[in-house]
Amino acid sequence: MLGEKQVIEIRILSKRGITNREIAREMGCHENTVSKYLKEDWKKMKGISKLDPYKEHIIKRLEEYPSIKATVLFKEIKAQGYTGGMTIVRMYVHSIRPEDEIESTRFETAPGRQFQADWGEGETRIGGKSVVIKFFTMVLGYSRMLYAQIVNDEKLETLLQAHNKAFEYFGGYPHEGLYDNMKAVVKSLERKKEYNAKFTDFADFYGFRIITHRPYNPKAKGKVERMVPYVRNNILYAQSYSSLSELENTLLDWLVIANQRLHSYLKETPLERFEREKEHLNKLTRFYPLRRLNTRLVRESGQVIYKERAYRVPEKYTGKKVNLQTEGQMLKIYCEDDLINSQPLKDQVEVRSLKEYQKLVGA
Repeated sequence: MLGEKQVIEIRILSKRGITNREIAREMGCHENTVSKYLKEDWKKMKGISKLDPYKEHIIKRLEEYPSIKATVLFKEIKAQGYTGGMTIVRMYVHSIRPEDEIESTRFETAPGRQFQADWGEGETRIGGKSVVIKFFTMVLGYSRMLYAQIVNDEKLETLLQAHNKAFEYFGGYPHEGLYDNMKAVVKSLERKKEYNAKFTDFADFYGFRIITHRPYNPKAKGKVERMVPYVRNNILYAQSYSSLSELENTLLDWLVIANQRLHSYLKETPLERFEREKEHLNKLTRFYPLRRLNTRLVRESGQVIYKERAYRVPEKYTGKKVNLQTEGQMLKIYCEDDLINSQPLKDQVEVRSLKEYQKLVGA
């Protein structure tokens, strides 16, 4: 007679479309035995499992959160006194929940060649309230090394800041980046695809090539597509935090664990493969200055306008483009990488007419 662990494994293999004959060969039993256990109700199996007292909790949680991860359930029942292993929990969860859709075709890339990036979001509870959380994910194509961070929005500046953080986390970056047609990357899809000029400036600064898949084909970047629900289900789904800071710290700690998981397809951990890939990454020597997103033209009066207030710069910069960056209550003005002026931010005033505004900015 087969044990519960073996029977559950038979059921998992069957759900994946594997024939009874192949399952029998894999399990080292007769084909009729496989048929027998596929027909029998698992509840009728004899013997007592360490998991038995916790199955009701698992079923209830799956009814409430159908996509909850087995690792989360394992942590919950372990806190309740479960002394068994993780494998039987994972197999049990798989046996009573349909398998997630698995990509039939996988495209592998050489070490250091490509990263994939995407947005994600999900609900969690913070301070007792249900909150929608947005996050950014980046995956290295060869190693599957993962980075993720919580974000406030999906604006261009947020995207570039998240890239800077991801490149810092990896200690470098691949030679090309694969994206969907997110607005921060693609300006227009009509006739010929047009990229956002400021995002192109960002890519040129680092020297990586931008690649986007054709519209409505998200599976083209399947590595990061699989990581979005992976982050959501492990960090947000069915979880509760006292504050946003606790959530952010939990995510950073979890990344260490996630990057040491055994990849089911590659049969290695991302961290092991990253040890080979990191030597092929572009070296990170400096970060893209986000001030390059905030450009102004110096007027003939030697002024630049920021939030309806005028700030002076040396006259030799008249007619040139400069970049603005706020730090606390200071406005810093750069020409390329040179700081040319730093002034306290001026209080905003209410402008009631065009003449008042022209007078304010010296027009």
